Amino acid sequence: MLNTVLLANSNTAKWIASVLFLLAAILLSSNNEVSKYGMILFLIGHIMLTFVFYKHKDNPMIFQNGVFIIVDVYGVYNWWF
Repeated sequence: MLNTVLLANSNTAKWIASVLFLLAAILLSSNNEVSKYGMILFLIGHIMLTFVFYKHKDNPMIFQNGVFIIVDVYGVYNWWF
């Protein structure tokens, strides 16, 4: 379902991911008990953009977001486990 929504409107997905990234940065910068949710928002945003870039066959951005996803998973592991 998420794939269908993202493929339907790439511009909307980019805006949603941008908002998630800003919220994630604010959460991580606040360095308090809710900061750990920032890594999850980063992960969701990067997954969304990877679908968008895949749709547009933008290989450099797919690669970049793939690396970010790995970093995000590492961050989620460090914050949550």
